[in-house]
Amino acid sequence: MPSSRGKDVFAIPGSIESLQSAGSNWLIQQGAYLVSHPKDIIEQIGGLHWLPSPNPEIIYPEQDVAELPFAEVLANVEYEVTSVDVVAERVGQPVPEIAVALLDLELAGWIKAVSGGYVRLKRASHVRRINVPV
Repeated sequence: MPSSRGKDVFAIPGSIESLQSAGSNWLIQQGAYLVSHPKDIIEQIGGLHWLPSPNPEIIYPEQDVAELPFAEVLANVEYEVTSVDVVAERVGQPVPEIAVALLDLELAGWIKAVSGGYVRLKRASHVRRINVPV
């Protein structure tokens, strides 16, 4: 959806039950491009050919890299409240093991405990990346 200023408008859909999602859901109803993955935007703007080639030494400097603990558990914690039981069911592990993993992820700053479960913090949006710097 082009705006009145000639710019494309993109929106990420949210839960229909969440007031925080009302704005983005309305934009989609008005014709904004629905975004479910970053590649949706890249495809719509015609690729990233205008960017300079990345320098791997800058993006991935030499450093010790450790595997992200409990990546599968983190991948199953949503940006909305997700209960421990739901995460355990999705991952297929017992609740006590999941509770330990969730505590470790919370202490590392990847998720936050809230009433009713856990929510993923924005910094964890790149969960597909398994290796993180130590």
